[in-house]
Amino acid sequence: NVLMKKFTNIFTTTLLIIGFVFSLQTSSMAQTPEAKIILVDFQRVTTESLVGLDVQAQLEQNLVAMETRANELGTALQAEQQELERQRSIIAPDVLDVRVRAFNQKQTDARTEIQERQQEQQRAVQQATLEIQRRVKPIILKIMEGRGANMVIDKLGIYHSVGGLDVTTEVIDSLNSVLSVYKISLAGN
Repeated sequence: NVLMKKFTNIFTTTLLIIGFVFSLQTSSMAQTPEAKIILVDFQRVTTESLVGLDVQAQLEQNLVAMETRANELGTALQAEQQELERQRSIIAPDVLDVRVRAFNQKQTDARTEIQERQQEQQRAVQQATLEIQRRVKPIILKIMEGRGANMVIDKLGIYHSVGGLDVTTEVIDSLNSVLSVYKISLAGN
C-alpha cells in the first residue's frame, strides 16, 4: 500500500510537470512571431559595391608592392650569399664567421619585414570589412523595416529560395550612395 502511494505520488507529480512544460511550450509558441525573411549575399556586397572594389584595388596594389619588396630582399640576400661563398676560402675563419652571422641576421630581418607587412595587410582587410559592415547595418535595417522583415539570412547559406527575398542589389545600391571609397591604412602608405 505504501509502495502504491509512492508510485501514485510520483506518477501524479510527473503528469503535473509534463502538463506544465507543455503549457509553457504552447504559450511560448503562441508568442513567437512569424518569420519574415530577407536574403543578402554579403560576399557580393563586398565584391561588387564601389567601396568593396576600391578596397580590393588598394589591397592588390599593396600586394604587388609587398611582392616587389620581397623579390628585392631575396635578390640582395642571394647576391650576398654568393659573395660569402666566393670569399669562404680567401678570408680568415673568424672574419667569415662574423659575416655569416651578419648575413643570417639580414635573412631574419627580411623574413620579419615581410611577415609584418602581411600582418598589416590582414589588419587592413579586417578594418575595411568592419567599416563596410558598420555602414551596411543601417541600410539592412531600413530595408527590413520597409519590407516588414524580422530576419536577415546570408544568401550563401541558402540552397534554394523563392523570388523576392533577395535584397542584395538594393543593399549594394544604397551602400554605393553612402560609401564609395575607403582608404585603407598601411604603414607604407
